[in-house]
Amino acid sequence: MSMELKGRVIELLPMQSGMGKKGQWKKQEFIVETVGQYPKKVCISLWGDKVDQFGVSVGDEIAAMIDVE
Repeated sequence: MSMELKGRVIELLPMQSGMGKKGQWKKQEFIVETVGQYPKKVCISLWGDKVDQFGVSVGDEIAAMIDVE
């Protein structure tokens, strides 16, 4: 299921990487605080090439289409 999420990046978690059956992998997780009367904190994960393609920094305002898993 996909959904749109809007908010501000409030924390970058440490980059993770390793070796798997298909070669090297990397993952960047970050915390987004949503906007609205009752803000929520959501952890988003970027995998592989998306880490470099969608680099984020603390304070960035983002709008993302995410797959809920």
